[in-house]
Amino acid sequence: MFAKGSKHTPETRMKMSVAHRGMKHTAEEKAKISAALRGKRKSPSHRANLSASHLGYKHTPEARAKMSAGRQGKNHPRGFLGKHHSSEVRARMSAERGANKNPSWRGGLSRKPYGWDYSPELKAEVRRRDGQKCQVCGTPQGECKKKLAVHHIDYNKKNSDPVNLVSLCLGCHARVHKNKKHWKDFLQKQAIEAGRR
Repeated sequence: MFAKGSKHTPETRMKMSVAHRGMKHTAEEKAKISAALRGKRKSPSHRANLSASHLGYKHTPEARAKMSAGRQGKNHPRGFLGKHHSSEVRARMSAERGANKNPSWRGGLSRKPYGWDYSPELKAEVRRRDGQKCQVCGTPQGECKKKLAVHHIDYNKKNSDPVNLVSLCLGCHARVHKNKKHWKDFLQKQAIEAGRR
């Protein structure tokens, strides 16, 4: 009788490997194996061994083409990717998620509108006036991923007077929207020192 915990010798394992080569499991056998392995985790050493055994292995062009076809459209493992809705389905989804049925609905509130004079030209002029640099950390616009933000010092979006506007990088712009009283005082004092007020 086979002793629990004992291991096959390398010769026995080689014989078993040769005997099973080319053998295919039936659908029932695959289902049984899958059920038996479900929820079981491989040990770190087992995973390392599997990884090492696959190093340098390359799929044939035919295998790669099959894998690619299997991951497109309806066959995609994540299901929703590659799926396209008809115009009727899109209209129904829009109606089902419209207005107060949408999880982002905030009772009809929208973002506070800016004043009519807060234009791209005004923002460009403020950035030029500030030397194309963030007025908190000094980062030049060329080193930023996006254009410098033009911030309202008194947090009143309707007050687009150039003395109430300052250029900030995105990181500093996010920072000044916390502890608003501190940043309002700081930026007003800085504007006075720079002669903008």
